[in-house]
Amino acid sequence: MTDTAETAREDSPPRRLGSDPLIWQALVEWSRPLTYSQYDVIMTEGTQAFNLYYVESGTLEVTYGGVEKAIIVAFIKTGELFGEIGFFDHHSRVRTLRATEDSVILTWDQESMKRMKNREPVLYGAFVTLLARSICAKFRRVLEEREPLVAYSAALSTGRRFFQESEALTARSFQSPFWPKVNQLVETFKADLFDLSVRLQNVPEGSPVEPFQERCQIILDHFNTELEDLRRSIKGHDLEGPFWGYVFKEIFPYFMRSRFAERAYYKPKGYAGDFQMMEMIYTNRPQGDGRLGGLVDQWCLNTSAARAVRGRRRLLKKLLAQEAARIISRRETMRILNLACGSCRELFDFLDERTDTASVEAICLDVDPEALEFTHQKVNVFSNQAHIRLMQADVIRWIIGREKHPFGPLNFIYTAGLTDYLEDRLFQALARRAHEYLKPGGVFVAGNFGPGNPNRAFMDHLLQWKLIHRDPENLRSLLADTPFGTEMEVYSEAEGVNLFLIARKTAAPL
Repeated sequence: MTDTAETAREDSPPRRLGSDPLIWQALVEWSRPLTYSQYDVIMTEGTQAFNLYYVESGTLEVTYGGVEKAIIVAFIKTGELFGEIGFFDHHSRVRTLRATEDSVILTWDQESMKRMKNREPVLYGAFVTLLARSICAKFRRVLEEREPLVAYSAALSTGRRFFQESEALTARSFQSPFWPKVNQLVETFKADLFDLSVRLQNVPEGSPVEPFQERCQIILDHFNTELEDLRRSIKGHDLEGPFWGYVFKEIFPYFMRSRFAERAYYKPKGYAGDFQMMEMIYTNRPQGDGRLGGLVDQWCLNTSAARAVRGRRRLLKKLLAQEAARIISRRETMRILNLACGSCRELFDFLDERTDTASVEAICLDVDPEALEFTHQKVNVFSNQAHIRLMQADVIRWIIGREKHPFGPLNFIYTAGLTDYLEDRLFQALARRAHEYLKPGGVFVAGNFGPGNPNRAFMDHLLQWKLIHRDPENLRSLLADTPFGTEMEVYSEAEGVNLFLIARKTAAPL
């Protein structure tokens, strides 16, 4: 940090302050300018701060959790005031502030403001009015974040689902040609699971359970196949709702003995696919009520869909490594943005295999602070020199332009599973936003479950975990109407269940 001797500026004030240029110039003469280089720490968490501050140029990030492994909660941009509350109530305890780029901050201390009040009361009154407007603008932003947009964002992450009572079966249901198939599916499953449960009860404690694992696998694989066949058979039928309600009510208790299935259905964070569910899949350690619950959990954690999640982690690591080889070989820094990041496993897998991590910068954005804390404490635990910034933010607000985060030009923007929940228009809005932030030659990667998911009926109708499945042609047609155009490829992980759209921003013509 450098404290310069200048006391006046010729610059006109940013429009957002709404003050007359001559008044602003007079106010600036009472300030003291401070200059900071990129990554300089301006204040640390808990510091008492009773001055007023104004970002004349540059951007600051507001974080908590320390300096080295901080979680970003906001940015303060050029033209914004901060420190108003501490100035007025003298009880402020700030979070950590750090410059994300070379920055100049103007500061007014208590003594200079007292002198202004005594010597130039009209000017002081204009300044207080300006501060009141700044505080009102911040309150409006807080209120906006509690408007329906947030509820809409939350609904997107649950696939627009809600819990409801199932429709009752009627006499017409039993007369339907589909009823024998539905009934046999349910009764066969219940009989098989009951028989397996009885056999497990007769096994002495400590005895091997491998034969029972194999039997449980056969039962549940057959059940899953029958579910998929039923889904295709009754899709669009007017009795589809009552039939699925009946299947759910009869089968639900058996799967709720699995910890994974239980969490997937109840969604304690309000949405499916939270970072703890992903961690269950990654660690693949079955847990459940009793021996049968453990066997059911083991099956859930090894479905094709779960294996695809583990596979996408490996594929994303490979894609990151390939792009890093291209960028870092040119002696450039690779700048990454990870959207809806969860625990960021693939990113840290990639870093763990590199020796040149100082050439990597990453911003990892998620709405769940617990996911970021987990990454901070449990994932980013090995020695590396990468500059990792964890940021708590609503990605939907960024996608639709309600937030303009100063990420700077990026080389690689990716999301592992966000687009599984985005309607087509939001998918395209995400692609447009990514194109805007990418450098020429930069890459956008989006993972999306494809139509080859053999566990779709199980996820949709028992776990209530509904995804938007898209095939390669869907992905291509969606991207064609964005600045990326047709410059894209589609890959899949080893299971062929999770597809990945990979698009590169073309260099601007000379």
